[in-house]
Amino acid sequence: MKTPLFYHKNYVNYGFGSFHPFDPVRFSGLIDMIRSNDIMNDAIEITSAPAATDEQLLLAHSRRYIKHVEDAERDGARLSPDTPTRPGLSEAARRIVGGSLEAAKALSKHDITLNTGGLHHAGRDFGEGFCVFNDVAIAAEYLKRTGKKVCILDTDAHQGNGTMDIFWTTAEVLFISIHQHPTSLYPGKGFVNEIGRCDGEGYTVNIPLPRDANIADYHYTFEEIITPVISQFKPNVLIRNGGSDPHHSDSLTDLALDMRGLEYLGRTSRQIAAENGAGYLDLMVSGYGLRVLEGWQAILKGVLDLPIKLPTDQNIGEPGQEPRGSLRSELDKLKKYLEPFWEL
Repeated sequence: MKTPLFYHKNYVNYGFGSFHPFDPVRFSGLIDMIRSNDIMNDAIEITSAPAATDEQLLLAHSRRYIKHVEDAERDGARLSPDTPTRPGLSEAARRIVGGSLEAAKALSKHDITLNTGGLHHAGRDFGEGFCVFNDVAIAAEYLKRTGKKVCILDTDAHQGNGTMDIFWTTAEVLFISIHQHPTSLYPGKGFVNEIGRCDGEGYTVNIPLPRDANIADYHYTFEEIITPVISQFKPNVLIRNGGSDPHHSDSLTDLALDMRGLEYLGRTSRQIAAENGAGYLDLMVSGYGLRVLEGWQAILKGVLDLPIKLPTDQNIGEPGQEPRGSLRSELDKLKKYLEPFWEL
């Protein structure tokens, strides 16, 4: 059975202007890449994404915010300094949300589902960071309400502040974000002491990485924190979100994964889901610069175990090598915060 990838031609309307770093050509480019590669085309089924309704958006957003988006688009206003609106943007955002929701529903028939989503900076009452509606949170909330234990593993180079805020006080969703250190990158959140509050205390895990973190640092972090915490939580569904922006060539970030590292993220995340008997939903919209689609291809190679060649790249680091000392120190601090909640 092919793995469904949800898509609609209107995804390409999810853009912010000619000189904005988020290039919507990525959406149609991915479809072209899949259809032109026999191995990928045989493994992936392009499936239509509907537009999310207001009731579905209300799973993670307020009615007031939904109206604010509509008003902003009508008036040509901005949701934030980095997130302008333009005609067709909100409908495209609803399509992306609809794609992630359908991917969540399709886990009843598939072990793995895909969408080019991951708009994780949008909060309940705000949009920012190129994100209008938070499809990650909406899909997770839908699954939660159907009785699933959901783990969100956010591997975007930017910390998922909107998703974190939405699930800040619940123990029903485990949110883990591994990202560039917030002292050096937007959104300036995701320090090790941010672990949730009330019932959700301990169910938010933030892992800040030093600049130039490579595959050795990621491997160490998975071994020390991510894999054991998820194994103790025992999710029914694992949602991974994050695209190519941890790659060393990314134009907005300073991490140093190579293409092997992006494949590692996809493969390891999928393996963790399989080891826990969890369904796996992959959302990979992010990435900036010239190698976004190559990075997505590397992620898909890992997630789907595709026998395709990785794009040519400079290899940086090796899994199992010693991580840098600053990362060890940061993870030691994190373990102290998590000690009351998880065995690490």
